Amino acid sequence: MTLSTATADEAELPEDSEPEDVVAAATHWAFVYPNGWWPVPLDDAERIDERVRAVVVRRLGRRDDQARARREARDHLSRAAHGAAEEGAIGLTVFSMDVGDMAITGTMAVFPIEVGAGTETDELLARIIGSLSGADVDRRTLDDGWVLRGVRQSDIERTDADGDPVLPELRADYWMGRRGLKPVLHVSFATPFVPLRTAMLELFDAVVLSLHPVVRGTE
Repeated sequence: MTLSTATADEAELPEDSEPEDVVAAATHWAFVYPNGWWPVPLDDAERIDERVRAVVVRRLGRRDDQARARREARDHLSRAAHGAAEEGAIGLTVFSMDVGDMAITGTMAVFPIEVGAGTETDELLARIIGSLSGADVDRRTLDDGWVLRGVRQSDIERTDADGDPVLPELRADYWMGRRGLKPVLHVSFATPFVPLRTAMLELFDAVVLSLHPVVRGTE
């Protein structure tokens, strides 16, 4: 399957088109991202660092006084992107949104989940829920499928084995099955802004539920 951000060249089907017609005509599926979200394609491992550099420059610019911040951001995002690619992700999106004087940051990784032939939805969901021990789990039924969400968070103040401070983490994992969408998707968000849990989960929910089939117009 192919994923992308939403684009302006999505074609409009006739008003009487059925949802099945849209899915059948789709060339790919797309999420709708807020401003300040930048996809890092993972299809070419040799180009990941190049793409990360481009995202960092778009966010932090080229000023000399931002050189250290750019270097640290590149190192962090490069590790995240290469790690996601090694785990089988098909895309990583980095977000950095200015809210007042604060930059709200995090990542979104998308993984395909191959489901064995004959596997029933309830069986799959039971298996996923069984792997989410300690998480807050919520299931939502959609008109054309389902979404399962598992949320975990770490302490706001914590240290590693050497006693060094470690950023807290709010992690929200979503599994989604939709009519016409193959395979099932696992979408994983991570951000250090644990105190903003409610607002962040509302945002993550909106991004996940924005996934839609795209029909490109013909020239």
